[in-house]
Amino acid sequence: MATDNGSEGGGCPECKLTLPVKQTFDLEKAVCSYGFFMMAPNLWIPSTCTLQRPLRLRDERSVMVCISQDKLISSSLNLLIRVRLLGLETLTNEDEQYLLAQVSRMLRLSEMEESAISEFHELHLEAEAKGFGRLFRSPTLFEDIVKGILLCNCGWGRTLAMVKSLCDLQSELKGQSFGKKKGNLGKHNLGPEKLEKSQKTRQPELLRKKQKNREKSETIATLQSTTSVGKDMVSQTSGIRSVDSRNSPGDLEQQKYSEDYCQPSNSPDLSSSPQPQSLRQCDLDLLFSSEDFPTSSELANLDEKFLEKRCGLGYRAKRIVKLARDICEGIIDLSSLENFTGSTEMGMCFDDVKEHLLKLDGIGPFTCAIVWMCMGNYQSIPADTETVRHLKQVHGRSQCTTGTVQREVEEVYGKYAPFQFLAYWFEIWNCYEEKFGRLSQMLPSNYHLITGSNMRSKVSEDFMSTWHYFYGLILHYAILF
Repeated sequence: MATDNGSEGGGCPECKLTLPVKQTFDLEKAVCSYGFFMMAPNLWIPSTCTLQRPLRLRDERSVMVCISQDKLISSSLNLLIRVRLLGLETLTNEDEQYLLAQVSRMLRLSEMEESAISEFHELHLEAEAKGFGRLFRSPTLFEDIVKGILLCNCGWGRTLAMVKSLCDLQSELKGQSFGKKKGNLGKHNLGPEKLEKSQKTRQPELLRKKQKNREKSETIATLQSTTSVGKDMVSQTSGIRSVDSRNSPGDLEQQKYSEDYCQPSNSPDLSSSPQPQSLRQCDLDLLFSSEDFPTSSELANLDEKFLEKRCGLGYRAKRIVKLARDICEGIIDLSSLENFTGSTEMGMCFDDVKEHLLKLDGIGPFTCAIVWMCMGNYQSIPADTETVRHLKQVHGRSQCTTGTVQREVEEVYGKYAPFQFLAYWFEIWNCYEEKFGRLSQMLPSNYHLITGSNMRSKVSEDFMSTWHYFYGLILHYAILF
């Protein structure tokens, strides 16, 4: 590990860390492999293949971290981790190790994960050929669990919005005193005036839905015009130099940061490779945002009714607040739970840990399978309506229903045990990329389009085209006669 506490061009000072990786490691494939990478506060920057997000120091302060891999140096077996020291002079050795541990968890760089990937590749040669095997996850198990809860019983677009709202809320609550000690779990005093103000600042739901529907139709048409089965999405424009050069000093810092982290630098000619679409203003807002995902101690102090209304979480708010408070009170020890599943006795404790997870408020079979995967175990598949669609469309299981789907996934993917989830997700991810192009090249403003409703089969499209053709003939002859 190397450390450099300098800065370039007089900008914000930064600390540079390195993390060794295997020769076959590919940052783009490790990050853009699971939907969590699309959720705030993660930001994947396609033009430089860089992952940007805030991470916590040991005292729970946040620092912005940018993770990249220099593919030009074939002998380089290290990830470059740039930590922006905004408001800090330097990092302690303890903080450096704490940050590296979080990066290692997100990218599954532990020996246990490396071993699991190797075993999976022995069972699934196609996945090995494509370098698939690492599923991106959060820096902490708490963040994984909350995001798993937010995935349950709602559409993908709403999940993205709820996660972003939680990060926005964390930014608003910066500087407040949060209870970190046992027993200090009083509700955060937001007051009716602040609650009313937060509600007024939210865009009216109907107007927002209409605008999203219009944008969705336009974007899908654009994606389909630039994407075909087996081909990557190619944009017509690239770059983000939409930041006006006639800006204030603060805006000029944003412009330098934009060019530094988003524009290819000393890189090969990319004209022949897939390029991302041009960034919209909402994508630029994400680039310069500093919101982090809230910790359990931050959420434990909030009133569940406020959280429900402020972030649109619905019934999930109560469960998330209870989870956070149980962690702060020591009722739930996520660290011990995760270490236990990562032990050599993992196979023996499978049922025990799964039973323990299911006892947590808000975690049912679907969320449990997601959390279990995030803990490094791939035996359970989180089956839902998207799974039913996939089995019907790809495996010809036309009679599959939500009532039979769990049995049918076991029949289809049982041969890959104990890596059923990896085999299942390999197919799902490939189908998404066949439809939309490489997801690593998609902009955050288009992530909400990756849904089952937009995954119509080619057979359905051909049928609709044929139906419209004959319907047109019928109308034509009806008019004539």
